[in-house]
Amino acid sequence: MHKKILTWLWMIGFAALLTAEAQAQTAAPGQIKAARVTGSVTATKDGVTINVANGTELSQGYVVNTAQNSSVVLVFSNGATMNLAQETSLAIDEFTQDPFADEISVAQLTAEPSASRTRLNLSRGELVGNVKKLNYDAGSSFEVQTPVGAAGIRGTTFRIVFRPDGTGKAFFSLTTLEGNVVLASGSVNLPTETSVPDNQEIEVVFDVTVDAETGAVSVVIDGAPPIVVRDAAPTTLAQLAQTVQQIATVVAETVITPPRTDSPPPPPADGAPPRTTPGDGRG
Repeated sequence: MHKKILTWLWMIGFAALLTAEAQAQTAAPGQIKAARVTGSVTATKDGVTINVANGTELSQGYVVNTAQNSSVVLVFSNGATMNLAQETSLAIDEFTQDPFADEISVAQLTAEPSASRTRLNLSRGELVGNVKKLNYDAGSSFEVQTPVGAAGIRGTTFRIVFRPDGTGKAFFSLTTLEGNVVLASGSVNLPTETSVPDNQEIEVVFDVTVDAETGAVSVVIDGAPPIVVRDAAPTTLAQLAQTVQQIATVVAETVITPPRTDSPPPPPADGAPPRTTPGDGRG
């Protein structure tokens, strides 16, 4: 009997290993397309910066930056959309997706077309996102890291703001219009995961420090105020709903085609040679 149990456990472990290897072999860098670019938007990867225009294709490894009075909508091939407001810096640390066979009409999606993993890092600024239903059983995940903590997106419409004011303070807010966002354990004054469901929000001002060389902002944990989930103000929800509607209008005709493995990478959208930067991701 003992021998049968050991054999059974070994078979389960071997099957899980094969499944993990298969997922690692099939997942590839996902596609990201820029839409409704306003003002000056750049993307930096490996120390090289390009100007972002409507239709520019990006992938994991880029840091997208918007200047003052500038914005961009990023459309992901898993159906997610992100509107970056002015003076925002968002790193696409990871975006992989299993292959899909058919063209994707983003406006018609209610769930991702294939399993995907997304890790973004909002170091400053504001984003409004809409994430389609994820296939968790297949290993899908969507996370937005901030200096305050990691927000796990469970298929939802949300807004995250982190803005240092230059005086040693930073404003942070997380608002969920629809669905659920979980601010991960290990964040400031969070002993456990904190759920922010429909029409709820977190708003708090933190003390921060800024690295003189890199410009990286860190939240001062000692003495940080507690994070409290509360009802979002009606005006906040109305503004968020308006932004979401604007995003929906932008992506109404956006179609993403399956990637071709034999095609060369696209040139910069503006046709100009890329300019180099010190590689700090701030353009």
